[in-house]
Amino acid sequence: MDTYLKTMIKELIYLTLFMSLAFSAISLWFLSYGYVLAFVFGLLTAMLNFIANTMVTHFIITKDKDNKRKVLNVLSFAIRTLIIGFIIVAISLYYETYILHYIFGYVSHFMVIVVYSIRTNKKSRR
Repeated sequence: MDTYLKTMIKELIYLTLFMSLAFSAISLWFLSYGYVLAFVFGLLTAMLNFIANTMVTHFIITKDKDNKRKVLNVLSFAIRTLIIGFIIVAISLYYETYILHYIFGYVSHFMVIVVYSIRTNKKSRR
C-alpha cells in the first residue's frame, strides 16, 4: 500500500479514536453507558468499513490493469453492506433503543473524514 494511504488511514484512526473518546467523556454525563457504547461501536464499525473499502479499492486500482476484478469491488460492497445490515438487525432485535445511537455513530464517521480533509488542505497550503 502507498505511504499516503497508510498515513491517511493512521490519521483517520487517531481522529476516530479521539472523537469517540471525546464524545464518550461528554456524553456519559447525560446518557447511559449503553447509548455511548452504541455510538462508539457505530463509529468504529464505520472506520473498519472505510479501511476495508480503501484497501480493496487500492488493490483493484493498482493490481488490476485488465479490469478483470471489477466484480471484486461490487462483491466487497455487498459483503460490507450485509455485515452492517446484520449488525443493525441484531442491535434492533436485542437493544431497540440503541439503534439510533449506533446509526448516529456510524454517520459521525463522515465528520472525521471532513476534519481530516480540512487538516490536509491546511497542511498543503503552507
